[in-house]
Amino acid sequence: MPRIAVRPARLQSSCLILALALGVIPGLLAFGQPGVPLDDPFADELNPFGPGSGEAAAPPAPPAPPAPPRPEPAAGPGRPQTQLPVPFPEATTPDGAGGGRPSAAMPGGGSWEPSPAEGLLKEAEALDKAGKLVEAKAKLQEAITTDPKLPIAYLALGVVSRRLGDFEGSVEALSKGLLLDPMDPEMYLRRGIAWFHLGLYGIALEDFQEAAGIAYDDPRPELWLGLTLMELDRPLEAINAYASSIRRDRTFMLAYLNRGLAYLVADEPGKAEFDFDQAIRHDPDDVRAWFNRGVALARQGKLQEAIHSYEEALRRNPQHAASRTNLQAAQSRVGR
Repeated sequence: MPRIAVRPARLQSSCLILALALGVIPGLLAFGQPGVPLDDPFADELNPFGPGSGEAAAPPAPPAPPAPPRPEPAAGPGRPQTQLPVPFPEATTPDGAGGGRPSAAMPGGGSWEPSPAEGLLKEAEALDKAGKLVEAKAKLQEAITTDPKLPIAYLALGVVSRRLGDFEGSVEALSKGLLLDPMDPEMYLRRGIAWFHLGLYGIALEDFQEAAGIAYDDPRPELWLGLTLMELDRPLEAINAYASSIRRDRTFMLAYLNRGLAYLVADEPGKAEFDFDQAIRHDPDDVRAWFNRGVALARQGKLQEAIHSYEEALRRNPQHAASRTNLQAAQSRVGR
């Protein structure tokens, strides 16, 4: 039976839903979402899949730890957190990452007091954590007025603006921040994500490439490069970007998941199966990995193994409608 290639459909929410008709089992669909989250990645771990259509939303990620100081290129093998750093530091640092003075106690009993702008950042952080984004944005603008040369304030303002849906405002804030610190990979990454939301994929690619070139061991810029290339219908290039993300961090599960979906688009189900296996190895309870592994197996004619994968997905989430649909179709095919 000839395979039917169904092109990915782009939604206004920027979530890309794959609808791949299976060559061996008519009617089975692979529902993956190699797009971007509906919520801002600061609120949740950078999760390009997001809640699937008709699926229960994934549980929220635990709060990210405070961001460590950005390492210099010769700092050694340590790598940044794969979870996104919080937009406001828990304490300012003397290396310029926070733009101010250390607030910890100093030798001899003395201590540094936060600057007025840093105090406003702490207030904005509290408002952000309380979900009061409009108030947080206003407080960040006040901090910038107080100290126009505080890069972290522009980064936080760019993120909060994007969470409010003000993508142009996010680009503006991050661009101003980059004038102060043109080597900050986080600002390039964040501005690229804002460009992505505006549908300006070519400019987004440039910012992701800048971020990837500076933060040489951070897997996120290459992940976003892959997501953008998928939007541009360039799956083979996206696969290379995801591979680069994986080389930077072999435990970055989102890169495996997205590369697996890209392999399905490129009609390479065997390679997709490998990537979903890797994702399962890192997180055995990920429903998306089990489901998409089933799709990859079914496309190779391995129906019994596909049935097992769908059953594993349903064992973890009995409400996962796509797994139930594919399971019933696979069982029907095997019983013929």
